[in-house]
Amino acid sequence: MKKSFVLLCSLSLASLSLVACGGGTSTSAQGSSTNTSTSSKSNSGGFSFTPIVTSSTSSTEAPVTSSTVKEPEAYVLATIDHNADMENKYVVEAEDCDTTGCTLQAGCASFIESPNSSFPTSGEECLACIAAPSILAFKIDVKATCDITFYTVSSKYENPWSLDSNVSYYLDNNDPFVTNYQDFGHTDSNQWYNWKTIELGTTTGVSEGVHQFNINVKGAFPNTDCFYLVVSNYSGTTTDTGTSSSVEA
Repeated sequence: MKKSFVLLCSLSLASLSLVACGGGTSTSAQGSSTNTSTSSKSNSGGFSFTPIVTSSTSSTEAPVTSSTVKEPEAYVLATIDHNADMENKYVVEAEDCDTTGCTLQAGCASFIESPNSSFPTSGEECLACIAAPSILAFKIDVKATCDITFYTVSSKYENPWSLDSNVSYYLDNNDPFVTNYQDFGHTDSNQWYNWKTIELGTTTGVSEGVHQFNINVKGAFPNTDCFYLVVSNYSGTTTDTGTSSSVEA
C-alpha cells in the first residue's frame, strides 16, 4: 500500500512539473526557460517581499481597479541624485518590483524567470507571466527637482503588438505615457527574449521626494527585463556617481 501511494505521489509531481511557465507571454505557446524562484526577493536597499502567486479568472481585457487587485506596497529602487545620460543611467530591475498586486497566467509557475545565458538580461532575471487585471510598481527617491525619461526593456512574441493597448505606465497620478510602440516579435532562435528598449516618456519638473512609478496591466504583459531612468535638469548639487545608491549600468 505504501509503495502504491509513493508511486502515485511521484506521478502527480511529475505531472505538475510539465505545466511550469515558459519564457513567453503568448497564450498560444510556451518557451523552455527555467523558473528559479517564487521565494523572497531582495535588493541592495534591504527590502524583501514574497510574490503572491494567484490564478486569474478575470477576462484578459478587464480594467484594473482598486476593487479588483491589491495595491502594491512599492519599494524605493533608485535614488535620483544627479543627471544621468543613456551611458550613465539609473537601472531598476523589473524583478525587484512588488508583484503582490499581480495575477499569474494559467500554466505558469512564477512571475520571475531566468533566461538562458544566450539571451542576456540585466540582473539575470526578468518578469513574465503576468495577466490582467494586475498592477505593479516601484518607488524612486528624488533628491532635487529634475526631469526623468523612463524606458522599459521588454519583449513580446507577437508582432505587431500594441504596448499602449495592454499596459499603462505613469508616475504618481499623472496621465499614462503614450508610446505608440508595437514593433515587437520573435526570431527563429529567440522566441521569448528578443529585447527591445522602448522610450515610455518624460515627466518634467519631478519634485524632491519619493514618487511611485506604476505599471497597470490592462490586457497582456510583455516579458520585462528592467527599466532605465535618464535624468536631466537636476537642480541639486551633483554627487559623485560612485556614491549613488542607485544601480547604474
